[in-house]
Amino acid sequence: MDDRVPTGIPGLDEILSGGLPRGRTILLCGTCGTGKTTLAIQFLHNGATRYNEPGVLITLEQNAQEIRDDMLNLGVDLKKLEDQGKLTIIDTSLSKMGLTDYLNQTQTHETGSFTLKPGEFNIENLLAVIIDTAKKTGAKRIVIDSLPALDYLLKDKDDIRRTLITINYQLKNQKLTTLIITEGQDDESLSKHGVEEYITDGVISLKVNEALDTRTLKIRKMRVTKHTLKPTTFELTPTGVIIKTGKGN
Repeated sequence: MDDRVPTGIPGLDEILSGGLPRGRTILLCGTCGTGKTTLAIQFLHNGATRYNEPGVLITLEQNAQEIRDDMLNLGVDLKKLEDQGKLTIIDTSLSKMGLTDYLNQTQTHETGSFTLKPGEFNIENLLAVIIDTAKKTGAKRIVIDSLPALDYLLKDKDDIRRTLITINYQLKNQKLTTLIITEGQDDESLSKHGVEEYITDGVISLKVNEALDTRTLKIRKMRVTKHTLKPTTFELTPTGVIIKTGKGN
């Protein structure tokens, strides 16, 4: 169905009525080690390799090369997709550079290039880069990893609501299907600031139960989608996330 974006992740599309709603912004939340980044990159990889939908990964925290190395261990060759023009990684991580260097950075890919102009960082500049890259590459899928990193870039740390509304509006206006990764303070909270889940169109929550050695996924919210509110067990396997629906998985 054209109004759905299949994730290609075993079991997930089954509980999402065929996939994520197209052109919507979805919050992917969970504490450390729940598999958020792995699931999100599977969404991009499957889009590029199975559904002819190029993607853009914006990494705000982790070094892009580390992500390439980590995913290669799962058999996912991101560099190959970049070389084919099916994936663009926009590395804005602050782990390897100071803010001044970041603002004046010119980053070039085999599949294109972009420049972050010198001056004060703001979310509008970042969104302009994302949208321009998506237009040049024909990208349909976006992943932003992860939202809490913006705390270091915004002057007003209470301005997350305005920032998220801006992200949501701009990317939806371009008909881009976006996964925004965030972290909860604990297993009971969905997000760091407590407002993200109200602004986005959907919320997928991942949890780890260490006592039972299990991980669970719950669709807390998904507009224009019929779904269960019950948690579903999933596994982080050597090839990525597999959802255990109990129907052949």
